[in-house]
Order: sequence, then structure tokens, then C-alpha cells
Amino acid sequence: MPLDIKKVLIIGSGPTNVGIENEFDASGLERLTALRKTGAKILLIDNNPFSVMAEEIQAADVFVLEVNFTNVVNIIEREQPDAIMPTNGGLKAMQIAWQLSESGVLEENNVSLVGVRDANLSKVVENIELKRTLSDINERTIESVIVANEDEALDFVRKVDFPVIVKPISPNHDTSRFICNNTEELEEALDVSFKRTYIKRCSIEQSIVGYKEIEMVGIRDAQGNKILVSGLEDMDPIGIHSGDSIIFAPTQTLLNEEYQRLRTATFRIMDALGITGTCHVQFAQHRMENSHFVTKVSPYYTRNTALAAKVTGYPLSYVATFLELGYSLTEIKLPSRYNKFMGIMEPTTDHIVVRVPIWPFEDIEDVDQHLNTIMKSVGSTIGVGRTVEEAIIKALHSSQLSPRDILPSVSKVNDDELINQLIHPLASRMLILMEALRRGFSIDELSELTKIDKFYFYKLNQLLKAQDYVINHPLSEHSIEVGHRYGFGDGMLAELWQVSISTIIRMNDNVNHKITFKGIEPTGGELVDNTNVFYSSYENENESKPFEDGKIALVIGRGGNQLGPNTGADYYTAQILLQLRKTGYKTIIMNTNPNAVSLAPSISDKQYIEPIQLGNILSIVKLERPDVIFLPGNRHFLSNQLKKFENLNVVILPPDQHTSVFNDTAVSNAVDFFVDGDQVIPITTVSFSNPQGKNKLRFLTQLQIPMTNWKQDASKLVNMAINELNPSDWQGLVQVLYHKTDNNFEFVGIRPMTITETTFLSKVTGINWIAVLVRKYLGLDNTLLIEEELRSFTHKRFAYLNAVFPFEALQSNLTDGTIAQESGAKISYQNFENYELD
Repeated sequence: MPLDIKKVLIIGSGPTNVGIENEFDASGLERLTALRKTGAKILLIDNNPFSVMAEEIQAADVFVLEVNFTNVVNIIEREQPDAIMPTNGGLKAMQIAWQLSESGVLEENNVSLVGVRDANLSKVVENIELKRTLSDINERTIESVIVANEDEALDFVRKVDFPVIVKPISPNHDTSRFICNNTEELEEALDVSFKRTYIKRCSIEQSIVGYKEIEMVGIRDAQGNKILVSGLEDMDPIGIHSGDSIIFAPTQTLLNEEYQRLRTATFRIMDALGITGTCHVQFAQHRMENSHFVTKVSPYYTRNTALAAKVTGYPLSYVATFLELGYSLTEIKLPSRYNKFMGIMEPTTDHIVVRVPIWPFEDIEDVDQHLNTIMKSVGSTIGVGRTVEEAIIKALHSSQLSPRDILPSVSKVNDDELINQLIHPLASRMLILMEALRRGFSIDELSELTKIDKFYFYKLNQLLKAQDYVINHPLSEHSIEVGHRYGFGDGMLAELWQVSISTIIRMNDNVNHKITFKGIEPTGGELVDNTNVFYSSYENENESKPFEDGKIALVIGRGGNQLGPNTGADYYTAQILLQLRKTGYKTIIMNTNPNAVSLAPSISDKQYIEPIQLGNILSIVKLERPDVIFLPGNRHFLSNQLKKFENLNVVILPPDQHTSVFNDTAVSNAVDFFVDGDQVIPITTVSFSNPQGKNKLRFLTQLQIPMTNWKQDASKLVNMAINELNPSDWQGLVQVLYHKTDNNFEFVGIRPMTITETTFLSKVTGINWIAVLVRKYLGLDNTLLIEEELRSFTHKRFAYLNAVFPFEALQSNLTDGTIAQESGAKISYQNFENYELD
């Protein structure tokens, strides 16, 4: 029977970092859709400025506070919710829920916990309790022990022998695992791990490096009904963190007997833990025997839960929310686009999805770049195809940061280094595997060196043969057909043959197949009428139908998450989509990031999961004929290529405007303006700072609105800045930069407002400035409305935006970062009376 919940508190995930992108925000939007159907009042605690979900909840019900035990307790005591929902906030939220239960806060305030029973929380967050539960249901786990010092660790090693894996207990994030092959490595791992724990304890376990890593995502209702949403197979063996592994879905190399055993094990684990909602289970599968270990159980939303939802098109968060509220799988009807598909029906697929990670090594150079049990990727992209080969090549192209549609070469790596990288992989892993095949390494030899299943080498070999054929038979129609069959888009063929993409497009008229788009939905192609998520293939039937009427906007997403604007850029993209819909446009998003909030089902009318390359964009444009295309401002090569097509109406946001580079210039303050035609409208003043006192612009990762001493200096600075701005040179959101020396402000320069600062400005003023920009570039009037809103706006407190860096998670020695090294940010407020002037 459904729970009677009138007010629910959602615990957010906090700032984005390694292991946490926008997947929780995307999931949260689906949760809101479900929760609103129950009529419950929704509260949220989160201090992530890039949360779209936070803006879809009444502002008075959003608590912009650090996500911790104390703050959650204060909200519970003040707001008296009926329930808390921690499953959308990751491991941190589950740990807080455990603290709330153990401390008696939930019982004292008559608050229920949804998603997992109070009694089972310790099994979720405490390794020993979980192992005991798994042992009770005859699920094998890895031999392990909790140690308080080095002597206890050595006693355990004498029992199980090296290699072993060391992990901190209750870490801030789940990325720290150290493989130790000898005593020296063990000592170093213990030293680091003890520093990262809450209680000065570490877990040490026997290593099963080399096993296959298989992941299962299922859901369960309170009555015990269960379905498996998707199986995932890591190409890389145990020993490389799943977050850094290339992942295939559905599973590719399991025998049916093995698959069914793991499916059954997942269901038994969910039953044992009393899960209502989603559960992500990771297994180590023996390569030669039908036996496995359970390596991790996550009965909450994770990045690979998000991947499972993307793979199948199953609205996992939507369904899981109803399950957590007590509904059964047999009661849940999915939204209308699912063609009366019921929640109880297990998804099936008729396509392959490959996920490839994106690493930050170019931005943080002192990080050990070897792939191991410590997660180092900051994002990922996916490729979708009818075949494994097609999905691989699409995923690889999507993961490359190069604007040109061709994979980088590793041909200059010598044989010794090649063998070293096969055994000790780096981020270029897939390219190295292909290069080894190209040099004549046998598949048996490569599988033995890497512990990667032979299946994948056969597939990579097929890709190499196809590429060789295409290169050796340039500009032939049959070569185009071969290339297309293996996932080579028109842009890649143009690069391989060094001709314009227009040449390939003209030749396509004479080949036997045409580009078509296939739906991603949970019935494997059986019920596709209302499908709105698509990928390209070269077949006969096109499942994507153009909109019959209305204005159409195509928005190009940012692709895989990177350091710098990263999740803020995806927030920006999502806001563009939301505003376009409000202005009457049918919206289409093109993106490849499985964790993107801009790919949340409720944000757009149609989605294409395609590499963000010129050829792929033109194929969608040819079918959809959009009235306007919105493109991210950092894709300069792509924007220049698109501008060559005179029939395309391309809007670049943030706008590309001529500007100098100020990175090495000292800056302390800025004035923000909105420039619309001849109108120059002041918005607010800003102070920049850095924890270590560095005043160069690229180090100014702390922002404050309004500026320090704003009552004395703001009016003067605004008037100075107005005189510097020429509307014929600058339009949109603009910053005029200054540096304060003694009591004087020295003019530094002018620049378009960055993604991060635009987001911060929106949060502070309550005006959605991304929406304002969209309206401006659509030719819709903004000025009078903006002036009126700003007249009523007054500063009531200081607002702060502080960058978050991934240095600790990546074991970097850096302590102070640049804007380009940010992994996320946190926002906070302080009343004026509590503020002391510098």
C-alpha cells in the first residue's frame, strides 16, 4: 500500500567531483515528475550551483547548505517532513541517512526513510554487515578484515598472501582503492588510507585482479517483485576501477548460464536488503569457471545506474520513486511515450552501447596516469550502434576532444613502451590495443597480457580491417558503404580521404543505403511509435519522424564532462532547452554524455545520442530542418564549419566576442552588465579572490556578490565601467574587469560572462540570465522586463561561489587550482551583519 507522505526531504549530492557528475540532478528531475503526481510537498538540501532540479522546486523549499548530518537534522526539526529520500544523493546521502537512524533523529521526529529500511542501512554503509548478510544467502565475498595499524595488516597478508587491496573506511567518495603487490606498496597505501578515514580504520582484502567485472542494475518493490533493467560488462578486468573502464551494454561475453546466475544473485541480494527502488550490484566473474564474487552493492543511484537507464530507455528514476513510496511494479504505468509499457515489464534492447571515460591528465599533470583501482576519469561519453564495432567507433569519436573527426595516432610508441602500456594501461588504452593488433600481436597473446576477453580483440580487428579497406579504396561508393557499416561517419571518411565533407555528402546519394535513425526504448523495437531518443545507423527504415509543425530548435550539447566549465556547461545547456520550450519551440538535444542533465527526458522533445561532429550534426539537420541551432561557445572549429553553411541559423552561447586573454592579469573586481542593442543595463558588482592570495584571473576561483565595500565603492565602479562599454562592440552578458590598488580601481578589460559566472549571477539575482540570452538571440524583447526586475532587486546578503577541485581524489600534490582545473563548485550565503570587511 502506498505511503501517505505529505512532505518529503530529498538529500542532494553536493558539489560535483570525481565520481559525481550531473547524474543525480538528471535523476532528480525524473523524481520530481513522479513526486508531483502524489501531491507531496518537496524539500531539497543541496549547495551545488549547477543543479537544475533545485530550480524546479519552490525557492523557499530549497536549502542551500552543505549536505551534512547537522544541516539535515536542523531542516528535519524545523520543517517536520514525513519522509527523507536519500537514494538520489549517492553514498554521502546514504551515510547521512544511517547517522539519522542510528542517532534516533528519525524516530524522535516521526520521519520515515524511503528506499531502504532503517534496519538495513548498516548493511549498506558498513562493509562487515554487508558481508555477513551476503554470507547468509550464500553469496561469496572477498576475504577481508578491518585493521587499525600496519601490524594487523601484515597478519592478514600472511594469511591470504599478496596481492591485496587497501581501502579507507567510510571515505568521502568511493574512488580510493590501492592494489598492493609487496610490503612497500602496502605501507604506502595504509599511510594514505588512514589519513582519509573518519575512524582511523582501513579495510584490507584479497585481490581478484584479472577477473571479469560484470554489473547488474535492478529494481524491486516492497512486495518483492523484481526486474533487471540492464547488465553491463566492463571490457577491462577487475583491477581497473569501473569508473575508468570501457563498458559495454548489454553484456557481451557471458554464457547464458553465467548471466542467469548473476541476475538471480542480484535479485537475492535485493531481497536480503529489503530494497524498494533501484540497486546496482558489481560482480567479479571467473574467466574460466561459472563462479563469482560480489564486490559491491549500491542500493542507491549511481553513474552506472544512469548508464543502464540510457542503454534501455527505461525511466528508472521515475519508476524507482514510486517504488520507494510503496507502489508495486504492477501498479506503475509509464508516461504516454512508452506506449502503455508497464513498470513490471523487463527491458530488452536491439542495440549496443559503449561507454568510454574522459580523463583530466592534460589539466592536472602530476597525477599518476596509470589506470588502476583509484578512479581518475571526470566524465564519459557513449556510442550507440547496431553492432559492437559501430558503437565502439562512435564512443571513441565522442570521447576525443579534438574538433576533427578522426582518432589520434599512437604509431610513434615503440614496441617496448607498447608492451608496457598493455600490461600497465594508460588513458590511451583502446588506441594502444588497436595499435598492437596493427603491429601483428596475436589475439591470444594480447588477451593473456591484458586479461581482456578475446571477443573484444576480434571486434577491434574487424574495425582495423574496415579502416584499411576504406583508406586503400578512396572515394569509392563501396568504401562508403563499408565505412558506414562499421560506424565511420561522413566526417571521418572526409578526414581519411582528405576531402571536404560536402564531397562525401554528394556521394551518399549513390550508395545503396541511407542514414536512418533508430529509437532507444525498452521493448527492443516493438513499440516505437512515441519514442523520442534516437541514434544513427545505415539501414532502410527511419524511426525518427520530423515534427510536422511549429518552430524547431536544435541544441548541441557539450559532450563528455571535463574539468573547467564541466557540469556548469551542462546546466547551461539544460537551461537553454527549458527556455526554448517556454518560447514555443520544439526542442532537440544532441549529446553523448550519459550523465547529462540536458538528456533528462522532461527537458526536451527529442534526443539524439550522436558524436558531436560536423557530419553527424548535418545528418540531423537534414532530417529535422531546425529553424535555429544553439551551439556551445567553446567549440570554435565546429562553429566556424557550421557558419560556412549559409542556410543554417547558428547561435553561439556564451557568445564568441573579440576579447583579449586576461589569464595572467591581476583582477580583483568586476561589474556585470546586460547589453541589449543600445541599452547598457548594470546588474551587480563582483569581488574575486583566491585562498592563497593569487590575484591572476585564472587563479580567482572564489567569487562574491556584491563586491567587498559595495556600499562605498559600487556606485563609483559602475559609473566607471559604463564609460568603458561600447554597445557596438559588446552584446549580451558582459563583465568589465578592474584591479584595486590602494584605493584606486584600474581598468583591466572586458569579456563575455563565463558559464560559471552566469550561473552564479542567476542564483543571486533570481533572474534566469541564460533564459534572457536565449530570448535576446531569438529576437524577443527583454529590456523592459529586465530593467523592471532589477529595480526591485536589492542585495540582502553576500553570496559566495567557491570552486571545488579534484586534487585529493586524484592524489595530486596540488593544493591551489586554476579555473581550468575546477571539478565543480559550492554556493553559500552570509548576512551582512555577520560579515567583517577585509
